[in-house]
Amino acid sequence: MRFLVGAAVFWSVLAGSTVFAAPAEAKYSLCNLTSYAMRASIGYVDGDRLATRGWWPMNPGQCKIVLTNDVVPGRYFVFGEAIDGHKGPKRTWSGDTALCVENSGFFNLRNQEVCREEPQNQRAFMSVEVSNAADGTYTTNFVEKRTLTVYSAKVAGVQRLLSDVGMPVDNIDGTMGRETRRAIAAYRKNRGLPDGNSIDDEIISSLIDEANTNDAKLGFFYCNKSSDEVWAAIGYPANTEKSYKTEGWWQMDPGQCIKVIKGELEHDHYYVYGILGGGDAKSPDRVLLGGDKSLCVNDVIFSTDNRSSCADQDLDVAMFKRVEIGGSPVATYDFEDGAFAPTPTP
Repeated sequence: MRFLVGAAVFWSVLAGSTVFAAPAEAKYSLCNLTSYAMRASIGYVDGDRLATRGWWPMNPGQCKIVLTNDVVPGRYFVFGEAIDGHKGPKRTWSGDTALCVENSGFFNLRNQEVCREEPQNQRAFMSVEVSNAADGTYTTNFVEKRTLTVYSAKVAGVQRLLSDVGMPVDNIDGTMGRETRRAIAAYRKNRGLPDGNSIDDEIISSLIDEANTNDAKLGFFYCNKSSDEVWAAIGYPANTEKSYKTEGWWQMDPGQCIKVIKGELEHDHYYVYGILGGGDAKSPDRVLLGGDKSLCVNDVIFSTDNRSSCADQDLDVAMFKRVEIGGSPVATYDFEDGAFAPTPTP
Protein backbone atom coordinates (compact mmCIF):
# COMPACT_ATOMS: atom_id res chain seq x y z
CA MET A 1 0.00 0.00 0.00
CA ARG A 2 1.31 3.46 -0.87
CA PHE A 3 -0.48 6.42 0.61
CA LEU A 4 1.61 9.45 -0.30
CA VAL A 5 1.33 12.89 1.24
CA GLY A 6 0.36 15.64 -1.17
CA ALA A 7 0.67 19.39 -0.92
CA ALA A 8 -2.78 20.01 0.56
CA VAL A 9 -3.61 16.90 2.52
CA PHE A 10 -2.40 17.85 6.00
CA TRP A 11 -5.18 19.26 8.17
CA SER A 12 -2.88 21.30 10.37
CA VAL A 13 -3.24 25.07 10.77
CA LEU A 14 -0.53 27.46 9.60
CA ALA A 15 -0.49 30.14 12.28
CA GLY A 16 2.36 32.06 10.69
CA SER A 17 6.11 32.46 10.86
CA THR A 18 8.36 35.49 10.99
CA VAL A 19 11.98 35.28 9.94
CA PHE A 20 14.77 37.76 10.51
CA ALA A 21 18.52 38.05 10.52
CA ALA A 22 20.52 39.22 13.51
CA PRO A 23 24.19 40.01 13.95
CA ALA A 24 25.49 37.21 16.17
CA GLU A 25 27.57 34.07 15.97
CA ALA A 26 26.73 31.89 12.99
CA LYS A 27 23.72 29.68 13.69
CA TYR A 28 20.10 28.89 12.84
CA SER A 29 17.71 29.43 15.74
CA LEU A 30 14.04 28.74 16.36
CA CYS A 31 11.98 30.84 18.78
CA ASN A 32 8.60 29.96 20.25
CA LEU A 33 6.73 33.27 20.52
CA THR A 34 3.35 31.58 21.06
CA SER A 35 1.20 30.61 24.04
CA TYR A 36 1.71 26.91 23.26
CA ALA A 37 4.33 24.50 24.52
CA MET A 38 5.60 22.77 21.39
CA ARG A 39 8.29 20.71 19.74
CA ALA A 40 10.04 21.77 16.56
CA SER A 41 12.18 20.37 13.75
CA ILE A 42 14.13 21.68 10.77
CA GLY A 43 14.94 20.51 7.25
CA TYR A 44 18.09 21.58 5.39
CA VAL A 45 20.44 20.58 2.59
CA ASP A 46 23.26 18.39 3.91
CA GLY A 47 25.74 17.69 1.13
CA ASP A 48 23.77 16.07 -1.67
CA ARG A 49 20.78 15.18 0.49
CA LEU A 50 17.84 16.86 2.19
CA ALA A 51 18.07 16.16 5.91
CA THR A 52 15.60 16.63 8.75
CA ARG A 53 16.47 17.04 12.41
CA GLY A 54 14.43 17.35 15.61
CA TRP A 55 12.66 17.24 18.01
CA TRP A 56 13.50 20.23 20.18
CA PRO A 57 10.98 20.77 22.99
CA MET A 58 10.27 24.48 23.25
CA ASN A 59 8.41 26.13 26.09
CA PRO A 60 6.51 29.34 25.36
CA GLY A 61 9.01 32.19 25.10
CA GLN A 62 11.97 29.86 24.55
CA CYS A 63 14.56 30.02 21.75
CA LYS A 64 16.96 27.25 20.75
CA ILE A 65 19.90 26.93 18.36
CA VAL A 66 19.17 24.06 15.94
CA LEU A 67 22.08 24.43 13.46
CA THR A 68 25.51 25.58 14.61
CA ASN A 69 27.25 25.96 11.23
CA ASP A 70 27.14 29.08 9.08
CA VAL A 71 23.67 29.52 7.60
CA VAL A 72 24.27 29.56 3.86
CA PRO A 73 21.72 31.25 1.55
CA GLY A 74 19.04 28.92 0.21
CA ARG A 75 15.89 27.14 1.25
CA TYR A 76 15.27 25.67 4.70
CA PHE A 77 12.19 23.97 6.13
CA VAL A 78 10.71 24.28 9.62
CA PHE A 79 7.83 22.63 11.43
CA GLY A 80 6.32 22.98 14.89
CA GLU A 81 3.51 21.21 16.70
CA ALA A 82 1.90 21.91 20.06
CA ILE A 83 2.00 19.32 22.83
CA ASP A 84 -0.98 16.96 23.03
CA GLY A 85 -1.85 18.26 26.49
CA HIS A 86 -3.28 21.52 25.13
CA LYS A 87 -7.04 21.39 24.80
CA GLY A 88 -8.68 21.61 21.40
CA PRO A 89 -7.52 20.40 17.97
CA LYS A 90 -3.84 19.73 17.42
CA ARG A 91 -2.10 23.04 16.65
CA THR A 92 0.74 23.06 14.15
CA TRP A 93 2.93 25.58 12.36
CA SER A 94 3.31 24.00 8.96
CA GLY A 95 3.45 24.35 5.19
CA ASP A 96 3.09 22.05 2.20
CA THR A 97 6.38 20.14 1.96
CA ALA A 98 6.12 16.58 3.31
CA LEU A 99 9.35 15.49 5.03
CA CYS A 100 10.31 12.61 7.30
CA VAL A 101 10.43 12.69 11.09
CA GLU A 102 10.54 10.23 13.95
CA ASN A 103 7.58 10.44 16.28
CA SER A 104 9.56 10.32 19.51
CA GLY A 105 13.04 11.18 20.70
CA PHE A 106 15.72 13.11 18.87
CA PHE A 107 16.27 12.23 15.21
CA ASN A 108 18.60 13.16 12.36
CA LEU A 109 17.42 11.73 9.02
CA ARG A 110 19.30 12.06 5.72
CA ASN A 111 17.07 9.73 3.65
CA GLN A 112 13.66 11.15 2.79
CA GLU A 113 12.56 7.84 1.26
CA VAL A 114 12.35 6.07 4.63
CA CYS A 115 8.86 7.45 5.37
CA ARG A 116 7.41 7.21 1.88
CA GLU A 117 4.82 4.61 2.92
CA GLU A 118 4.52 5.75 6.54
CA PRO A 119 2.29 8.84 6.71
CA GLN A 120 2.48 8.89 10.50
CA ASN A 121 6.22 9.61 10.12
CA GLN A 122 5.70 12.60 7.82
CA ARG A 123 5.03 16.24 8.61
CA ALA A 124 4.19 19.18 6.32
CA PHE A 125 7.10 21.61 6.71
CA MET A 126 6.96 25.27 5.68
CA SER A 127 9.77 26.62 3.54
CA VAL A 128 12.01 29.53 4.51
CA GLU A 129 14.15 31.37 1.98
CA VAL A 130 17.42 32.62 3.43
CA SER A 131 19.06 35.42 1.45
CA ASN A 132 22.66 36.66 1.39
CA ALA A 133 21.65 39.36 3.86
CA ALA A 134 21.49 36.72 6.61
CA ASP A 135 25.29 36.81 6.82
CA GLY A 136 25.50 33.31 8.34
CA THR A 137 22.82 33.75 11.03
CA TYR A 138 19.06 33.28 10.86
CA THR A 139 16.09 32.94 13.20
CA THR A 140 12.59 31.68 12.55
CA ASN A 141 9.86 32.69 15.00
CA PHE A 142 6.78 30.57 15.55
CA VAL A 143 4.00 33.12 16.15
CA GLU A 144 0.28 33.58 16.58
CA LYS A 145 -2.04 36.32 15.40
CA ARG A 146 -1.42 38.18 18.65
CA THR A 147 2.14 39.55 18.69
CA LEU A 148 4.00 38.28 21.75
CA THR A 149 7.45 39.02 23.12
CA VAL A 150 9.64 36.39 24.74
CA TYR A 151 8.30 37.39 28.16
CA SER A 152 4.62 37.78 27.22
CA ALA A 153 4.75 34.45 25.36
CA LYS A 154 5.98 32.78 28.56
CA VAL A 155 3.14 34.37 30.55
CA ALA A 156 0.56 33.45 27.92
CA GLY A 157 1.90 29.90 27.84
CA VAL A 158 1.47 29.52 31.59
CA GLN A 159 -2.03 30.99 31.32
CA ARG A 160 -2.95 28.45 28.63
CA LEU A 161 -1.46 25.54 30.58
CA LEU A 162 -3.27 26.61 33.75
CA SER A 163 -6.52 26.60 31.78
CA ASP A 164 -5.67 23.18 30.31
CA VAL A 165 -5.36 21.64 33.78
CA GLY A 166 -8.57 23.21 35.05
CA MET A 167 -7.35 26.32 36.86
CA PRO A 168 -9.49 29.49 36.54
CA VAL A 169 -7.91 31.76 33.92
CA ASP A 170 -10.00 34.47 32.27
CA ASN A 171 -7.69 35.51 29.42
CA ILE A 172 -4.69 34.13 27.58
CA ASP A 173 -3.19 37.50 26.77
CA GLY A 174 0.39 37.41 28.06
CA THR A 175 -0.32 39.98 30.77
CA MET A 176 0.86 39.15 34.28
CA GLY A 177 -2.20 40.57 35.99
CA ARG A 178 -3.82 39.89 39.35
CA GLU A 179 -5.94 36.94 38.16
CA THR A 180 -2.92 35.24 36.62
CA ARG A 181 -0.85 35.70 39.77
CA ARG A 182 -3.67 34.25 41.87
CA ALA A 183 -3.98 31.23 39.58
CA ILE A 184 -0.21 30.61 39.68
CA ALA A 185 -0.15 30.86 43.48
CA ALA A 186 -3.13 28.50 43.80
CA TYR A 187 -1.57 25.97 41.45
CA ARG A 188 1.73 26.05 43.34
CA LYS A 189 -0.05 25.46 46.64
CA ASN A 190 -2.27 22.66 45.31
CA ARG A 191 0.62 20.81 43.63
CA GLY A 192 3.10 21.16 46.48
CA LEU A 193 5.43 23.56 44.66
CA PRO A 194 7.28 26.38 46.42
CA ASP A 195 4.96 29.23 47.40
CA GLY A 196 4.73 32.34 45.28
CA ASN A 197 3.21 33.64 42.07
CA SER A 198 6.29 33.72 39.87
CA ILE A 199 6.98 31.77 36.66
CA ASP A 200 9.97 29.45 36.52
CA ASP A 201 11.01 26.23 34.79
CA GLU A 202 9.62 24.11 37.64
CA ILE A 203 6.05 25.32 37.30
CA ILE A 204 6.16 25.15 33.50
CA SER A 205 7.44 21.55 33.60
CA SER A 206 4.80 20.61 36.17
CA LEU A 207 2.02 22.13 34.07
CA ILE A 208 3.20 20.41 30.87
CA ASP A 209 3.48 17.02 32.60
CA GLU A 210 0.02 17.34 34.13
CA ALA A 211 -1.61 18.50 30.88
CA ASN A 212 -0.04 15.63 28.92
CA THR A 213 -1.01 13.09 31.59
CA ASN A 214 -4.62 14.27 31.52
CA ASP A 215 -4.73 14.13 27.72
CA ALA A 216 -3.35 10.58 27.65
CA LYS A 217 -6.51 9.41 29.42
CA LEU A 218 -8.85 10.93 26.82
CA GLY A 219 -9.58 10.51 23.12
CA PHE A 220 -10.31 7.80 20.57
CA PHE A 221 -7.70 5.06 20.16
CA TYR A 222 -7.16 2.44 17.48
CA CYS A 223 -5.35 -0.80 18.32
CA ASN A 224 -4.18 -3.29 15.71
CA LYS A 225 -4.70 -6.75 17.19
CA SER A 226 -4.56 -8.46 13.79
CA SER A 227 -1.68 -10.39 12.20
CA ASP A 228 -0.95 -7.79 9.48
CA GLU A 229 -0.66 -4.04 9.06
CA VAL A 230 -3.86 -1.99 9.13
CA TRP A 231 -4.60 1.30 7.41
CA ALA A 232 -7.41 3.09 9.24
CA ALA A 233 -9.72 6.08 8.92
CA ILE A 234 -12.38 7.53 11.19
CA GLY A 235 -15.62 9.46 10.80
CA TYR A 236 -17.59 11.51 13.33
CA PRO A 237 -20.46 14.04 13.38
CA ALA A 238 -19.56 17.51 12.21
CA ASN A 239 -21.86 20.45 12.97
CA THR A 240 -25.02 18.39 12.61
CA GLU A 241 -25.89 14.69 12.70
CA LYS A 242 -26.43 14.83 8.93
CA SER A 243 -22.87 15.93 8.23
CA TYR A 244 -19.83 13.81 9.03
CA LYS A 245 -16.13 14.54 8.96
CA THR A 246 -13.73 11.80 7.89
CA GLU A 247 -9.97 11.63 8.40
CA GLY A 248 -7.26 9.13 7.46
CA TRP A 249 -4.92 7.38 7.02
CA TRP A 250 -3.18 5.89 10.03
CA GLN A 251 -0.88 2.94 9.41
CA MET A 252 -0.55 0.48 12.30
CA ASP A 253 1.74 -2.51 12.59
CA PRO A 254 0.48 -5.59 14.47
CA GLY A 255 0.29 -4.85 18.18
CA GLN A 256 0.46 -1.08 17.71
CA CYS A 257 -2.03 1.39 19.23
CA ILE A 258 -2.42 5.04 18.21
CA LYS A 259 -4.66 7.97 19.15
CA VAL A 260 -6.74 9.26 16.24
CA ILE A 261 -8.83 11.87 18.10
CA LYS A 262 -7.36 13.85 21.00
CA GLY A 263 -9.16 15.30 23.97
CA GLU A 264 -12.46 14.41 25.60
CA LEU A 265 -14.83 12.77 23.10
CA GLU A 266 -17.89 14.87 22.27
CA HIS A 267 -20.17 12.39 20.46
CA ASP A 268 -22.03 9.22 21.39
CA HIS A 269 -20.98 7.37 18.23
CA TYR A 270 -18.15 7.26 15.70
CA TYR A 271 -17.58 5.52 12.37
CA VAL A 272 -14.49 3.34 11.85
CA TYR A 273 -12.92 1.97 8.68
CA GLY A 274 -9.86 -0.11 8.00
CA ILE A 275 -7.97 -2.01 5.31
CA LEU A 276 -5.96 -5.07 6.28
CA GLY A 277 -2.65 -5.99 4.69
CA GLY A 278 -2.53 -4.00 1.47
CA GLY A 279 -4.73 -2.66 -1.29
CA ASP A 280 -5.89 0.93 -1.56
CA ALA A 281 -9.07 2.91 -1.12
CA LYS A 282 -10.33 2.12 -4.64
CA SER A 283 -9.58 -1.62 -4.66
CA PRO A 284 -8.87 -2.80 -1.11
CA ASP A 285 -8.02 -6.45 -0.54
CA ARG A 286 -9.54 -6.90 2.91
CA VAL A 287 -11.85 -4.19 4.27
CA LEU A 288 -13.49 -3.94 7.67
CA LEU A 289 -16.84 -5.76 7.71
CA GLY A 290 -20.09 -4.37 9.11
CA GLY A 291 -19.98 -1.04 7.33
CA ASP A 292 -23.38 0.67 7.25
CA LYS A 293 -22.62 4.25 6.20
CA SER A 294 -20.92 5.47 3.04
CA LEU A 295 -18.37 8.22 3.68
CA CYS A 296 -15.57 9.79 1.67
CA VAL A 297 -11.95 8.60 1.63
CA ASN A 298 -8.91 9.26 -0.53
CA ASP A 299 -5.73 7.41 -1.53
CA VAL A 300 -3.57 9.97 0.29
CA ILE A 301 -3.88 11.40 3.79
CA PHE A 302 -7.18 13.26 3.83
CA SER A 303 -9.66 15.24 5.88
CA THR A 304 -13.10 16.11 4.52
CA ASP A 305 -16.45 17.19 5.94
CA ASN A 306 -18.63 15.14 3.54
CA ARG A 307 -21.00 18.10 3.06
CA SER A 308 -20.86 17.64 -0.69
CA SER A 309 -20.78 14.34 -2.55
CA CYS A 310 -17.58 12.33 -2.67
CA ALA A 311 -17.62 12.58 -6.48
CA ASP A 312 -17.83 16.39 -6.33
CA GLN A 313 -14.75 16.37 -4.08
CA ASP A 314 -12.95 13.91 -6.36
CA LEU A 315 -12.90 11.40 -3.50
CA ASP A 316 -13.72 7.70 -3.21
CA VAL A 317 -16.48 6.09 -1.13
CA ALA A 318 -16.03 3.52 1.64
CA MET A 319 -18.47 1.83 4.00
CA PHE A 320 -17.74 2.86 7.59
CA LYS A 321 -18.86 0.86 10.63
CA ARG A 322 -20.81 2.61 13.40
CA VAL A 323 -19.42 2.27 16.93
CA GLU A 324 -21.50 3.39 19.94
CA ILE A 325 -19.51 4.74 22.90
CA GLY A 326 -22.39 5.92 25.10
CA GLY A 327 -21.02 9.36 25.89
CA SER A 328 -17.70 8.11 27.28
CA PRO A 329 -14.80 10.62 27.15
CA VAL A 330 -12.46 7.88 25.90
CA ALA A 331 -12.89 4.87 23.61
CA THR A 332 -10.75 2.20 21.95
CA TYR A 333 -11.53 0.18 18.85
CA ASP A 334 -9.59 -3.05 18.26
CA PHE A 335 -8.95 -4.24 14.71
CA GLU A 336 -8.86 -8.06 14.68
CA ASP A 337 -8.36 -10.56 11.86
CA GLY A 338 -11.96 -11.84 12.00
CA ALA A 339 -13.36 -8.31 11.59
CA PHE A 340 -12.13 -8.07 7.98
CA ALA A 341 -13.38 -9.61 4.77
CA PRO A 342 -11.75 -12.95 3.83
CA THR A 343 -8.68 -12.96 1.63
CA PRO A 344 -9.81 -12.70 -2.01
CA THR A 345 -9.47 -15.84 -4.12
CA PRO A 346 -6.96 -15.36 -7.00
